[in-house]
Amino acid sequence: MINRRSRRVFRSIPQVVGPHGAEAVRALHTDGIFRTTVKALAQDPALFRDLARDAGMMLVGQDVQRKIRQRYNSSDMKWYVVRAIGRRAKRPPIPSSFVRFFLHPQLLSIASTYLGLQVRLNYLDVWHNIPVREGEPPISAEFWHRDHEDQRIIKVFVLLTDVDETMGPFNYVKGSQAGGEYGTLFPAIPPTGRYPKQEVLDRLINETPLPSVSCIGPAGSVILCDASGLHRGGRSLTQPRIVLVGVYTSNAGLDAARYSLPRSVGHEQLSPAAKFALYS
Repeated sequence: MINRRSRRVFRSIPQVVGPHGAEAVRALHTDGIFRTTVKALAQDPALFRDLARDAGMMLVGQDVQRKIRQRYNSSDMKWYVVRAIGRRAKRPPIPSSFVRFFLHPQLLSIASTYLGLQVRLNYLDVWHNIPVREGEPPISAEFWHRDHEDQRIIKVFVLLTDVDETMGPFNYVKGSQAGGEYGTLFPAIPPTGRYPKQEVLDRLINETPLPSVSCIGPAGSVILCDASGLHRGGRSLTQPRIVLVGVYTSNAGLDAARYSLPRSVGHEQLSPAAKFALYS
Protein backbone atom coordinates (compact mmCIF):
# COMPACT_ATOMS: atom_id res chain seq x y z
CA MET A 1 0.00 0.00 0.00
CA ILE A 2 2.76 2.47 0.97
CA ASN A 3 4.68 1.83 -2.25
CA ARG A 4 1.75 1.79 -4.67
CA ARG A 5 2.65 5.23 -6.04
CA SER A 6 6.35 4.31 -6.22
CA ARG A 7 5.52 1.34 -8.45
CA ARG A 8 3.20 3.42 -10.60
CA VAL A 9 5.85 6.11 -11.10
CA PHE A 10 8.46 3.42 -11.87
CA ARG A 11 6.28 2.03 -14.66
CA SER A 12 5.69 5.52 -16.10
CA ILE A 13 9.37 6.61 -16.25
CA PRO A 14 11.76 5.24 -18.91
CA GLN A 15 14.55 3.48 -17.01
CA VAL A 16 17.99 4.37 -18.42
CA VAL A 17 19.91 1.22 -17.52
CA GLY A 18 22.23 0.44 -20.46
CA PRO A 19 24.63 -2.56 -20.66
CA HIS A 20 26.67 -1.54 -17.60
CA GLY A 21 23.54 -0.91 -15.56
CA ALA A 22 22.01 -4.20 -16.66
CA GLU A 23 25.16 -5.97 -15.45
CA ALA A 24 24.80 -4.17 -12.11
CA VAL A 25 21.16 -5.21 -11.71
CA ARG A 26 22.01 -8.85 -12.51
CA ALA A 27 24.85 -8.85 -9.97
CA LEU A 28 22.62 -7.32 -7.30
CA HIS A 29 19.98 -10.01 -7.85
CA THR A 30 22.56 -12.82 -7.82
CA ASP A 31 25.23 -11.64 -5.36
CA GLY A 32 23.74 -8.59 -3.64
CA ILE A 33 26.80 -6.54 -4.60
CA PHE A 34 28.36 -4.92 -7.67
CA ARG A 35 31.66 -3.06 -7.95
CA THR A 36 32.46 -0.42 -10.54
CA THR A 37 33.92 3.11 -10.79
CA VAL A 38 32.46 6.60 -10.91
CA LYS A 39 33.72 6.98 -14.47
CA ALA A 40 32.19 3.72 -15.71
CA LEU A 41 28.89 4.33 -13.95
CA ALA A 42 28.32 7.96 -14.86
CA GLN A 43 30.37 8.19 -18.08
CA ASP A 44 31.76 11.51 -16.81
CA PRO A 45 35.58 11.62 -16.56
CA ALA A 46 35.55 14.77 -14.39
CA LEU A 47 32.89 13.69 -11.92
CA PHE A 48 35.08 11.87 -9.41
CA ARG A 49 37.44 14.84 -9.20
CA ASP A 50 34.44 17.07 -8.41
CA LEU A 51 33.01 14.61 -5.87
CA ALA A 52 36.34 14.38 -4.05
CA ARG A 53 36.74 18.17 -4.04
CA ASP A 54 33.23 18.84 -2.69
CA ALA A 55 33.42 16.05 -0.12
CA GLY A 56 36.74 17.44 1.08
CA MET A 57 35.22 20.90 1.47
CA MET A 58 32.43 19.43 3.59
CA LEU A 59 34.99 17.88 5.93
CA VAL A 60 36.92 21.09 6.64
CA GLY A 61 34.22 22.57 8.87
CA GLN A 62 35.32 23.55 12.36
CA ASP A 63 33.06 21.09 14.17
CA VAL A 64 34.02 18.21 11.87
CA GLN A 65 37.73 18.92 12.23
CA ARG A 66 37.42 19.14 16.01
CA LYS A 67 35.85 15.68 16.13
CA ILE A 68 38.55 14.28 13.86
CA ARG A 69 41.31 15.76 16.05
CA GLN A 70 39.66 14.46 19.22
CA ARG A 71 39.06 11.06 17.57
CA TYR A 72 35.51 11.06 18.87
CA ASN A 73 32.03 11.81 17.61
CA SER A 74 29.89 12.23 20.70
CA SER A 75 26.66 12.54 18.70
CA ASP A 76 26.96 9.09 17.11
CA MET A 77 27.08 5.59 18.58
CA LYS A 78 29.72 4.93 15.93
CA TRP A 79 32.22 7.15 17.74
CA TYR A 80 34.89 6.39 15.15
CA VAL A 81 32.87 7.85 12.24
CA VAL A 82 32.77 11.61 11.74
CA ARG A 83 30.02 12.62 9.32
CA ALA A 84 30.06 15.84 7.32
CA ILE A 85 26.27 16.23 7.41
CA GLY A 86 25.10 14.09 10.31
CA ARG A 87 21.60 14.48 11.73
CA ARG A 88 20.06 17.84 10.86
CA ALA A 89 16.51 19.04 11.35
CA LYS A 90 16.44 20.94 8.04
CA ARG A 91 17.06 19.51 4.58
CA PRO A 92 20.71 20.28 3.86
CA PRO A 93 21.68 21.49 0.37
CA ILE A 94 23.96 19.03 -1.38
CA PRO A 95 26.85 20.01 -3.69
CA SER A 96 26.11 20.04 -7.41
CA SER A 97 28.54 17.15 -7.99
CA PHE A 98 26.49 15.01 -5.57
CA VAL A 99 23.39 15.88 -7.61
CA ARG A 100 25.17 14.77 -10.78
CA PHE A 101 26.15 11.44 -9.23
CA PHE A 102 23.41 10.36 -6.82
CA LEU A 103 20.62 11.59 -9.11
CA HIS A 104 22.32 10.30 -12.25
CA PRO A 105 19.76 8.59 -14.52
CA GLN A 106 21.71 5.32 -14.67
CA LEU A 107 22.26 5.07 -10.92
CA LEU A 108 18.59 5.82 -10.18
CA SER A 109 17.55 3.30 -12.85
CA ILE A 110 19.80 0.58 -11.41
CA ALA A 111 18.40 1.06 -7.92
CA SER A 112 14.79 1.35 -9.12
CA THR A 113 14.98 -1.61 -11.51
CA TYR A 114 16.47 -3.80 -8.80
CA LEU A 115 13.78 -2.83 -6.28
CA GLY A 116 10.98 -2.80 -8.88
CA LEU A 117 9.78 0.65 -7.81
CA GLN A 118 10.93 4.25 -8.01
CA VAL A 119 13.49 4.86 -5.27
CA ARG A 120 14.02 7.65 -2.76
CA LEU A 121 17.40 9.09 -1.87
CA ASN A 122 17.01 8.13 1.78
CA TYR A 123 20.47 9.10 3.06
CA LEU A 124 23.59 10.92 1.93
CA ASP A 125 26.80 11.84 3.73
CA VAL A 126 30.59 11.88 3.76
CA TRP A 127 32.19 9.57 6.32
CA HIS A 128 35.65 10.04 7.81
CA ASN A 129 36.50 6.76 9.55
CA ILE A 130 39.05 7.34 12.30
CA PRO A 131 41.80 4.68 12.59
CA VAL A 132 41.55 2.66 15.79
CA ARG A 133 44.30 2.22 18.32
CA GLU A 134 45.57 -0.96 19.89
CA GLY A 135 43.10 -2.28 22.46
CA GLU A 136 40.07 -0.36 21.18
CA PRO A 137 37.33 -2.98 20.75
CA PRO A 138 35.18 -3.29 17.62
CA ILE A 139 31.68 -1.84 17.82
CA SER A 140 28.51 -1.41 15.78
CA ALA A 141 28.97 -1.70 12.00
CA GLU A 142 32.45 -3.18 12.47
CA PHE A 143 30.54 -6.40 13.22
CA TRP A 144 28.67 -8.46 10.64
CA HIS A 145 25.10 -7.17 10.41
CA ARG A 146 22.06 -6.49 8.24
CA ASP A 147 20.79 -2.90 7.89
CA HIS A 148 17.37 -1.90 9.12
CA GLU A 149 16.01 0.86 6.86
CA ASP A 150 13.90 -1.31 4.54
CA GLN A 151 13.35 -4.87 3.35
CA ARG A 152 15.83 -4.23 0.55
CA ILE A 153 18.28 -1.33 0.59
CA ILE A 154 20.61 -0.05 -2.10
CA LYS A 155 23.70 1.36 -0.43
CA VAL A 156 26.37 3.11 -2.49
CA PHE A 157 29.94 3.71 -1.33
CA VAL A 158 32.33 5.91 -3.30
CA LEU A 159 35.92 5.47 -2.11
CA LEU A 160 37.49 8.91 -1.76
CA THR A 161 40.82 7.41 -0.70
CA ASP A 162 42.65 4.28 -1.76
CA VAL A 163 41.54 1.45 0.55
CA ASP A 164 43.64 -1.62 1.38
CA GLU A 165 43.07 -4.50 3.79
CA THR A 166 44.42 -2.52 6.76
CA MET A 167 41.85 0.27 6.35
CA GLY A 168 38.60 -1.45 7.25
CA PRO A 169 37.36 -2.24 3.74
CA PHE A 170 33.70 -3.03 3.20
CA ASN A 171 33.06 -6.79 3.48
CA TYR A 172 29.96 -8.53 2.11
CA VAL A 173 28.61 -12.08 2.12
CA LYS A 174 27.61 -12.68 -1.49
CA GLY A 175 24.08 -14.00 -1.90
CA SER A 176 23.00 -12.94 1.61
CA GLN A 177 20.63 -10.20 0.40
CA ALA A 178 16.87 -10.63 0.86
CA GLY A 179 15.82 -13.28 -1.64
CA GLY A 180 19.41 -14.44 -2.20
CA GLU A 181 20.86 -17.90 -1.66
CA TYR A 182 21.83 -17.03 1.92
CA GLY A 183 19.07 -14.48 2.52
CA THR A 184 17.49 -16.54 5.32
CA LEU A 185 20.76 -16.90 7.24
CA PHE A 186 20.29 -14.78 10.39
CA PRO A 187 17.44 -12.81 8.74
CA ALA A 188 16.80 -9.19 9.67
CA ILE A 189 14.44 -8.48 12.56
CA PRO A 190 12.47 -5.29 11.72
CA PRO A 191 12.92 -2.50 12.55
CA THR A 192 16.45 -3.05 13.93
CA GLY A 193 18.13 -5.18 11.25
CA ARG A 194 20.26 -7.98 12.71
CA TYR A 195 23.61 -8.44 14.43
CA PRO A 196 24.12 -12.22 14.53
CA LYS A 197 26.55 -13.99 16.81
CA GLN A 198 29.87 -13.05 15.27
CA GLU A 199 31.74 -16.22 16.16
CA VAL A 200 29.06 -18.36 14.48
CA LEU A 201 29.09 -16.31 11.29
CA ASP A 202 32.89 -16.12 11.22
CA ARG A 203 33.04 -19.90 11.50
CA LEU A 204 30.57 -20.32 8.64
CA ILE A 205 32.58 -17.92 6.46
CA ASN A 206 35.90 -19.60 7.26
CA GLU A 207 34.80 -23.22 7.26
CA THR A 208 31.84 -23.57 4.87
CA PRO A 209 32.94 -21.28 3.30
CA LEU A 210 30.30 -18.66 2.74
CA PRO A 211 31.37 -16.51 -0.25
CA SER A 212 32.50 -13.20 1.23
CA VAL A 213 34.21 -10.38 -0.64
CA SER A 214 36.52 -7.64 0.68
CA CYS A 215 36.14 -4.40 -1.29
CA ILE A 216 39.61 -2.94 -1.46
CA GLY A 217 40.40 -0.60 -4.32
CA PRO A 218 41.66 2.77 -5.52
CA ALA A 219 39.95 6.10 -4.98
CA GLY A 220 37.08 6.43 -7.42
CA SER A 221 35.89 2.87 -6.89
CA VAL A 222 32.15 2.42 -6.30
CA ILE A 223 30.39 -0.31 -4.35
CA LEU A 224 26.68 -0.91 -4.88
CA CYS A 225 25.10 -3.41 -2.54
CA ASP A 226 21.83 -4.50 -1.04
CA ALA A 227 22.49 -3.70 2.60
CA SER A 228 19.80 -6.12 3.70
CA GLY A 229 22.64 -8.60 3.16
CA LEU A 230 25.31 -9.43 5.73
CA HIS A 231 28.14 -6.92 5.71
CA ARG A 232 30.65 -5.09 7.86
CA GLY A 233 33.41 -2.49 7.49
CA GLY A 234 35.06 0.65 8.72
CA ARG A 235 37.65 -0.67 11.20
CA SER A 236 40.83 0.91 9.90
CA LEU A 237 44.11 0.04 11.60
CA THR A 238 46.28 2.48 9.66
CA GLN A 239 44.91 5.42 7.66
CA PRO A 240 41.57 7.27 7.65
CA ARG A 241 39.05 5.67 5.34
CA ILE A 242 37.01 8.42 3.71
CA VAL A 243 33.89 7.46 1.74
CA LEU A 244 30.89 9.12 0.19
CA VAL A 245 27.75 7.19 1.14
CA GLY A 246 24.27 7.18 -0.36
CA VAL A 247 21.24 5.03 0.45
CA TYR A 248 18.19 4.38 -1.72
CA THR A 249 15.03 2.80 -0.33
CA SER A 250 11.37 2.46 -1.12
CA ASN A 251 8.90 4.98 0.25
CA ALA A 252 8.57 2.73 3.29
CA GLY A 253 12.22 3.21 4.24
CA LEU A 254 12.96 4.25 7.80
CA ASP A 255 15.10 7.22 8.90
CA ALA A 256 14.42 9.07 5.65
CA ALA A 257 16.29 12.36 5.29
CA ARG A 258 15.45 14.43 2.22
CA TYR A 259 17.91 16.87 0.69
CA SER A 260 17.63 20.23 -1.04
CA LEU A 261 19.32 21.45 -4.18
CA PRO A 262 22.21 23.92 -4.28
CA ARG A 263 21.39 27.33 -5.71
CA SER A 264 23.27 26.44 -8.89
CA VAL A 265 20.77 23.68 -9.73
CA GLY A 266 17.13 24.49 -10.36
CA HIS A 267 14.22 22.19 -9.68
CA GLU A 268 13.19 22.44 -13.33
CA GLN A 269 16.54 20.92 -14.36
CA LEU A 270 15.78 17.62 -12.64
CA SER A 271 14.40 14.54 -14.36
CA PRO A 272 11.12 13.07 -13.07
CA ALA A 273 13.11 10.25 -11.44
CA ALA A 274 15.42 12.72 -9.71
CA LYS A 275 12.52 14.83 -8.46
CA PHE A 276 10.88 11.74 -7.03
CA ALA A 277 14.11 10.62 -5.36
CA LEU A 278 14.76 14.01 -3.79
CA TYR A 279 11.38 15.41 -2.85
CA SER A 280 8.33 13.18 -3.22
